[in-house]
Amino acid sequence: MAKNISVKLSVHSLVCFAAEHEIQDGPLTFEEACAHVSGQKLQGPEAHPMKSDRAPGDVQISDLPIRRLEPTSAKVEQFADILLQHPVNFDEGLFANMYKLCYEGKYGQLPPPFCLAKSPNCPFTIQFVILPSPAPEDADPNVNYHHIIKHVYLHRNKQNARDCVAMCYGDPMRFEWGNSARHGLAALNHMLDRMGGRQLRHWIIKPRYEKKLTLDQEQRAKGYLYIKQHGPRCNNKNQFMEWTDEQIHTPGGILENWPEAKVKEALHNHMKGRQNAKTLEFWPFTFKTFVPWFMDLVLAKMLPSMRQNSITWIGRTRTGKSLGSKIVLFMQSKFEIEAASRSDIIPSIVTAKHLDFFKAEPLTRFKPGVFDDGLLQRMDASFLKAFLNPSVT
Repeated sequence: MAKNISVKLSVHSLVCFAAEHEIQDGPLTFEEACAHVSGQKLQGPEAHPMKSDRAPGDVQISDLPIRRLEPTSAKVEQFADILLQHPVNFDEGLFANMYKLCYEGKYGQLPPPFCLAKSPNCPFTIQFVILPSPAPEDADPNVNYHHIIKHVYLHRNKQNARDCVAMCYGDPMRFEWGNSARHGLAALNHMLDRMGGRQLRHWIIKPRYEKKLTLDQEQRAKGYLYIKQHGPRCNNKNQFMEWTDEQIHTPGGILENWPEAKVKEALHNHMKGRQNAKTLEFWPFTFKTFVPWFMDLVLAKMLPSMRQNSITWIGRTRTGKSLGSKIVLFMQSKFEIEAASRSDIIPSIVTAKHLDFFKAEPLTRFKPGVFDDGLLQRMDASFLKAFLNPSVT
């Protein structure tokens, strides 16, 4: 059987021996893989690899539809580079670093033999399958040995077979699947998946028709909160574009794979909120902050008419006018929320230095507003509408 052949054989000898002796009693042949993926959809190559770490599977290298790639002038658009019993201490740190570099598309920075010996002059992606292998007779006891399978896809560009051979560190192999390359590629990826081991893959086999996946409510809430708390506050040096590009391409990040337009729109909305009216949802001061004589003789007489009238503070600067306004409005917000038995909102107020800014966020009885440190005498009377005509809800 092919799986019992000595690993001292080269990949070419291993595959040819299986073909010449018609060894097809493995768990999965290429024809069976083609039948398995029939009617399914092959998606890829994905921009970012999928990482998996599993026990070795039941498909062997000799089961793959590969033959030796000869250095001729023939054109190929994908090939395999296979190394048997390669000495490498392949630990979790190396695997994580490979995933990071492949995620960023930096295949040239991979350590040999995982990179290509010579980079092609066209875009490409590499899939990796790394399997533990038995040590050869003259093995170094301090080194682990692995089979390394690299599937190189040139994105429909064709290169000379001679150049592709020069890119390989191990045995260069071509794929033998006839004229149906797309269907054969799907079958190949199914077989690679059945090989197990540590893998970095760019192709997905999925049902031809499926429900579109969307972010659930919890993921959206976490994402918007992250944008609010960690997003840049201004965009004078292209911060929005740079921050968004970094976040949506960070492996495992909260905003990974979010639509770029949605993230930038959220950043712009927060910036407009800071430029226009600002919402406060926390204020550390209460009525107890006022001195008793002011609370009893002044404010207590004004509070009963707060639903019908506004308060205008006139006096010297830095004497507590802004502080007093925010205290009164937070208490009013809390009172209105409790009176309406609204458990879905929290006390909050809106503050701005220009009356027109309140158009960006209409005032309500649950969220009153304060015109703070503005020059009222320089503003047109039409601006008062947004401030003095709050909505009912």
